[in-house]
Amino acid sequence: MENLAAIRNGDHAVFIEVYEQLHARLFRFFLKRVYFHDTAKDLTQQSFIRLWQYRESLSMEHTLEKQVFIIARGLLINHLKKEATQKKLKAEMGRDVPVESVPAGDVLMERASEVNAAIQTLPPVRKRVIILKTFHGFSNKEIAQQLQISVKTVEDHVTKAFRHIRQVIAFFLF
Repeated sequence: MENLAAIRNGDHAVFIEVYEQLHARLFRFFLKRVYFHDTAKDLTQQSFIRLWQYRESLSMEHTLEKQVFIIARGLLINHLKKEATQKKLKAEMGRDVPVESVPAGDVLMERASEVNAAIQTLPPVRKRVIILKTFHGFSNKEIAQQLQISVKTVEDHVTKAFRHIRQVIAFFLF
């Protein structure tokens, strides 16, 4: 608990100690689930970055180790969701466009530019929410804390943003 209090107060030396204690375990946690060394390494680093970023909101009721693994679990879920979405998008694009007609990289770039254009048309707060959610992997609660709005407002922004993006992309396609 003293490590937890020290990290909450911004003690970098204690943070380094905790990093050294938990780094290998956290890396193995990710490696067992994602099977790729680089991905596990990135997720491990992201976990410690989040720990440091949100150190002031750490709970004194739970152990630091438990909270680090809660952060890791959230990152893993976000990563797996993104991966599933990317696979689904690739599968859908494969049905829409004959493989011989357009190289896969060009299709991906075209769709990415359509999504980016749709995101750019969003109102500023909604754009920020969707970028934090989809590209940075923040949870609704984390976004709400960062933007100082309610979780329900974040959910509303996400829903409306995705609806808008789908409409804009449908317009581009047809």
